[in-house]
Amino acid sequence: MADRFPQAHAAFLGGSSPTARRTPWSDLDIVVVLDGRPASFRETLRHDGQLVEWFVYTPTSLRHYWQQNISHRRTPLLRMVAEGVTLIEADGRAGAYRAEATELLAAGPPAPAADTLAFQRYLVTDLLDDLRGCADPVEIAFLAATLVLAASDLLLLAENRWSARGKWLPRRLAELDPALPAQLMSAQQSALTDGNREPLVTAILAILNHTGGPLQEGFRLEGEDPAAPSPPKARPTN
Repeated sequence: MADRFPQAHAAFLGGSSPTARRTPWSDLDIVVVLDGRPASFRETLRHDGQLVEWFVYTPTSLRHYWQQNISHRRTPLLRMVAEGVTLIEADGRAGAYRAEATELLAAGPPAPAADTLAFQRYLVTDLLDDLRGCADPVEIAFLAATLVLAASDLLLLAENRWSARGKWLPRRLAELDPALPAQLMSAQQSALTDGNREPLVTAILAILNHTGGPLQEGFRLEGEDPAAPSPPKARPTN
């Protein structure tokens, strides 16, 4: 690493690799922070037979992508720095980044806007009706998978918790309810293997009811028209 990034003043090994969750297919997720060039790129290479994902930033671009994580309510980069293993530490800067990332994680995501939560409830309600009325087994399989993801996002949004994708999503759900990921998986499998959609319908309805209930009639989402004139600016009163 020192040969490739001699100007690095901090680096972290994140993801599953430094944990007990590592598998033979785990890659190495390495965050590098440096001054100067090269800066701000992501690259996947193989080194000595091991797949390595490089996440390379300057101090300013690192914080920029932290804020992007926060706006998307997901935390992969924040967690790699806050929870990863320090590989390079210069002048205490890696420790400072770790403390900053830890603080941002602990603060949680911004509170969701009411219309954002309403839209997610509407989306899940619509998908649930599609699942109830669907007869094609292929469509049922896709709907079941989409519903589990959308309902998971809805619950985490309503509880103002961090969300995730892939294997990290059930881990975020388990922080709310340790039994819920397995319950949703079992209900999804029942819809796919037995053709019995009722367990999944029941599980999704429970999430909807917990987050304000199904939403259809009365839902309204204001749109934007880039060609519409801007409202007049207020004039000063003095």
